Amino acid sequence: MEQVSAARKAMSMEQRQQLASFWNGPLQWDVAMGAHCTLRAGGPAEALLVASTLPELCRLIGWLEGQAIRWRVIGRGSNILVGSQGFAGVLITLGGEFCDIRRGGSGSAQPGMETVRVGAGCFAGKLVGWCARNGLAGLEFMAGIPGSIGGAVSMNAGAWGGEIGALVEAVTFVDRHGQVHEMARQELAISYRRLRPLDSELCGAVVVEAALALKQGDPQEILDRCRDLIARRRAKQPSGVASAGSFFKNPPGDSAGRLIEAAGLKGLQRGGALVSTKHANFIVNTGSATAADITELMREVQDRVYRFSGILLEPEVHLL
Repeated sequence: MEQVSAARKAMSMEQRQQLASFWNGPLQWDVAMGAHCTLRAGGPAEALLVASTLPELCRLIGWLEGQAIRWRVIGRGSNILVGSQGFAGVLITLGGEFCDIRRGGSGSAQPGMETVRVGAGCFAGKLVGWCARNGLAGLEFMAGIPGSIGGAVSMNAGAWGGEIGALVEAVTFVDRHGQVHEMARQELAISYRRLRPLDSELCGAVVVEAALALKQGDPQEILDRCRDLIARRRAKQPSGVASAGSFFKNPPGDSAGRLIEAAGLKGLQRGGALVSTKHANFIVNTGSATAADITELMREVQDRVYRFSGILLEPEVHLL
């Protein structure tokens, strides 16, 4: 979900006034981001707003780029951490029509398949539940994964051997000029934890909608599979504490959790941030962690795993 423009200066007072004068949706200033991300930590964002329609998002992005103001679409905040220094610029969440799910027809799909079009702001759990109730299979692996569809698509989210990129028929983007582009699957580069347009001119474009090809199936069987995977997830992963899910990407042929555990780092703590004793690839907030605690722990884990194994772990969490 979730691209960022190049580093820019903070807004001037005049720019703040201009934004407030034309923005009709929810807009907050100087927002502590701990309340808006699943790690429950983070410095202040200069502005946080909700875009509800495609035209207003296009206008906003065009204005921000024209004013050289830093911005980012953040989805549900499940894979971000705003540093203690804060975010000088505008953070955007997607609501309204960006949360819609609709049947896209079966004209281009294979027999027994159906296309579903879903907005980038839709909560992943909402889509999984909708598909189960409507007898559409393929997304069960996402049951229990937090965050929005925009973030899931741009990160090519996956679990239990499945990836959302395998289901993508097309993705609609808004580029840095506020222009809309619908890209077919063959126009996309899809790889581990990444999905982007092949066209380099669309670098930094934002996912606003995805068309997914799903298989028709029995609603009860789909629901049962979702419940089973949620139960297995809960048995393996820490609960009752704030986290961003898996913190590091798995290196080729290995798992980050195994490497962290093998390096003896389960239970390692810096301030209020802890490497989970239940699953080593989870950095959790024990209740008082700051963004600085989490980034310090992240860097120590990277350093010690590298010294132990020669592998440098790459975060899945985006540091803003």
